[in-house]
Amino acid sequence: MATQLQRNSVTRLLCTLVLSSMLFACGTGTMQRTLPDATPSMFSTLDRSAEQYLQLAQNAKKTDAFNWQVLTVRAWLQQDNVIAAKNQLMQLRNNATPAQQPILAILEAQMAMTTGHHALAEQQLAAINVESLDANVASYYFQLQAERLKLQGKPILAAQMLINRDQLLAGPGQQVNQQQIHDLLSNQPAADLRHALDTNNSELTNGWLRLMAILNASNTAPDQRNWQLHSWYKSYPAHPASRYLPEGMDSDSTLKLEAFQARHIAVLLPLSGKLSQQADAIRNGILSAHQGQSSQLSFFDTNGHDMLSLYQQIQQAGADFILGPLLKENLATLANLDSAIPQLALNMPAQQSNLPHRYYFSLSPEAEAAEAAMHMWDQGHRQPLVFAPNNELGRRVTAEFNARWQQQSGQAARVAYFSNKNAIEGDVRRALNSKPSSVASGVILPVDNDNRSPVAGPIDSVYMASNATETRFILPYFDFVRDSRSKRLPTYVTSRSYIPGGESPMSELNDLQLADMPWLFGSAPQLMDEVERLWPASSATWLRLFALGYDAHVLIPQLTDLRMGSAAVPGLTGELSITEQGVVQRRLQWMEYSDGDWQQHLEAPQELDEREFLAQP
Repeated sequence: MATQLQRNSVTRLLCTLVLSSMLFACGTGTMQRTLPDATPSMFSTLDRSAEQYLQLAQNAKKTDAFNWQVLTVRAWLQQDNVIAAKNQLMQLRNNATPAQQPILAILEAQMAMTTGHHALAEQQLAAINVESLDANVASYYFQLQAERLKLQGKPILAAQMLINRDQLLAGPGQQVNQQQIHDLLSNQPAADLRHALDTNNSELTNGWLRLMAILNASNTAPDQRNWQLHSWYKSYPAHPASRYLPEGMDSDSTLKLEAFQARHIAVLLPLSGKLSQQADAIRNGILSAHQGQSSQLSFFDTNGHDMLSLYQQIQQAGADFILGPLLKENLATLANLDSAIPQLALNMPAQQSNLPHRYYFSLSPEAEAAEAAMHMWDQGHRQPLVFAPNNELGRRVTAEFNARWQQQSGQAARVAYFSNKNAIEGDVRRALNSKPSSVASGVILPVDNDNRSPVAGPIDSVYMASNATETRFILPYFDFVRDSRSKRLPTYVTSRSYIPGGESPMSELNDLQLADMPWLFGSAPQLMDEVERLWPASSATWLRLFALGYDAHVLIPQLTDLRMGSAAVPGLTGELSITEQGVVQRRLQWMEYSDGDWQQHLEAPQELDEREFLAQP
């Protein structure tokens, strides 16, 4: 039987062993009690000391050791123990596979940042192919880039890195990331944010930049700010930044827009330089339409001036409406400034912004081609041939005609291109004698997403995207190739083929149908008399630009109603309406050439048996 002394000795020994075990556990960070069930991601949130991660790395299977070692390096850097981190990184480098090299490069860049070598970190990060990284590693890469740029005093670029990262996240982590984006951008000048806008940016990036530029602008009138915010939400309805909109803005409620009663109109035109004559014609049209009105006009020369400085001048002048600019590059630059002032641009941008206070008005050849397609369909034609010059303009016009024709018919139009005078006869023969599926014959079939081909059957009409000289030269060849005794195919041309009426008759143009501005056919005789008196040498091109300026000014107070669907209004340039996207559309006047003058075309549409047409292969 054990004595009391022996029992006490055993008890003390057991207590000593237990205490030693507890101390060992404390020394290893309670690793034995909290041994992880699975290896975490190497770029997960750090929740242990470097010593603990190192112990886990030493005890882990070979396949998991790399992750624990990466976590160890990161933890050493977090603890500012650069020497230990460097030593651990050297061990990793000796055993790393090629696939693991980008991860080591990221750690090296982080080490360079920790020691204040930001330029070296930038160089190291720039050498990494981000597209080769998996989502978790790429997320850490963008976070590291954001930290570097923030330390270098580049908050907008830092935010752009976090925007790239945002698409790789989900849940609470994504919300934290978005708040960091907002915090970085919320103190930046609106002008700097607009300057960072770029068509090469993602929609996600430009959405952030546009919204924060609107929110950060301090001198925007409340109603104009309201337009901008509603416009932003309409353009980016599912954007994550919408949670930072003022209350009530992040809804689909329709923004009520009043008619623009402009008191001071700023006109942006290239009044000097190589386009000064065209700008002068538009300017005179605007001035003529402005006669007798109390509003103020201010003209700004866009030639040689950047749009930011011009916009600042417009704001300082107190203008409440912008008319122009004319050039597409200026239009794009002004759009990136997110102008809070309502605007009627005198051209079409590459991308429409669909903002409720922005409108577009141009004399587009493509729009004329689209109208011709609809008109020819209404006239009963079902087998048109498009004959166009083999150049960039000819292809653009042809593509627009064909797109609209397919909307009407479900089939592509036949297309042929001509090159030069010497080859015209051959081009015409190939165009008229070709079969719909024969590319080798000279017909170039339009390519679209549906791979549609023209309907088989004889050509019943021709649309020529040619100028006046080309038209006069080409038409006799069509008559000759078909048979001069046959009735000419109904032939339609663009305004580029216009020649003034009242001159010596050109018999080769008889029966030619042309669409152009009512203004050129006598719709406003008193105004035309005044223009001819003031500018007796004005050409048809000059008159068209004059009409563009005149109609643009007249449209300003009617823009909102027309966009909301009110009836089209007559103008010098045509019957005017506006799409929901703010694009001014012109319905032109169709005329027929006969004995030296243009006559109103009164021919009834050809009757068509729809069943017969639909039954064709």
